[in-house]
Amino acid sequence: MYKFLDNKIVYMIDNTEKGVLEFRINGKEADIYHTYVDDDLRGKGIASKLVELAFDYFDKNNYGVKCSCSYAKSWALKHNKKIL
Repeated sequence: MYKFLDNKIVYMIDNTEKGVLEFRINGKEADIYHTYVDDDLRGKGIASKLVELAFDYFDKNNYGVKCSCSYAKSWALKHNKKIL
């Protein structure tokens, strides 16, 4: 299950955080600065879904997006998302 919390989106299994995307908001600019997925769950599309959810949220709320996280940046470029 994916859940939005303060400045992060988490992927939970049995109430345990197994993946996370962290971001900062400054005015109308968001910076995705960290993504992580537990080793045993990598390669299952969880990080991709975390970034997708973040971009959907930022798009709907008119935030410009910066990607300090290299994974988020490569995902954005691959999916033709506008980044600052």
